Amino acid sequence: MVTENTPYVNKKYIVEHLEFDTKFKTEKEIEDLNFKRDNAYGIWDAQGRNEDERINDLYNKVQDYMGVYLNCLSFCKNRPHPLTSYM
Repeated sequence: MVTENTPYVNKKYIVEHLEFDTKFKTEKEIEDLNFKRDNAYGIWDAQGRNEDERINDLYNKVQDYMGVYLNCLSFCKNRPHPLTSYM
């Protein structure tokens, strides 16, 4: 149960896939959005008092970054992942 005394918790998520609304967008705008989408994949930080608030925060942050409405957002919890590994 969440109360006003419940502390906010930061959590990391890995954005794996997202789709955005292309309605009323020009070819150039779609190209720019595809570039932003490719750069949005990876680790994002979200804050909230419970999991629902953190997921909502994540969705809003990614949508704000993209500048358009999202149709789909797929993510997983922070863990070893091909998007975040390096040699």
